[in-house]
Amino acid sequence: MQEMFITPMTPITPIRTLGELSGVTDGRANSSGIKELPFKEVFGTAVQNLKQTEITSNDNSALLALGDIDDLHTIGIDATKAYLAERLVIELRNRAMEAYSEIMRINL
Repeated sequence: MQEMFITPMTPITPIRTLGELSGVTDGRANSSGIKELPFKEVFGTAVQNLKQTEITSNDNSALLALGDIDDLHTIGIDATKAYLAERLVIELRNRAMEAYSEIMRINL
């Protein structure tokens, strides 16, 4: 009878930081080593992503109406991406407005 041995697990690669995943190389590193991006860049990137996902979603909807699309699952996926991109921009705006209101309440 053949004996079965447990094979050892391969080492797990460490999780990369957000800066490494997005390919961002500029920015300042704070004391914990995490790079900080200016809000303008983060918000601008989110708005560009929103525009692109809405264009893609609208194009897919037009193709569906014309009957020229073969894979229906991409319509749902692209619509969800557009919705999430919109929610991200709205939440970033809300946080910026809350921060501005907080700063304006500071008594000097």
